[in-house]
Amino acid sequence: MEGTNYLTVAYLGMIAAIAIWTWTVVVRSRSIEARLEAVESSIGIDASQADDVAIQSTVDSQDDATV
Repeated sequence: MEGTNYLTVAYLGMIAAIAIWTWTVVVRSRSIEARLEAVESSIGIDASQADDVAIQSTVDSQDDATV
């Protein structure tokens, strides 16, 4: 294979690999988001309250570490 053909195939392969990796990341993030929504609904909070809960749990864990 000539040098330019080799580089063309290599670049197309890299673009395909990046596209597949990006698709995998998007699918995983959607799955994680769905799991978080399920957890939030099971404990009875909505998305607007989720940040307050995270702040409270961080403060509680800092208090436990000092005891």
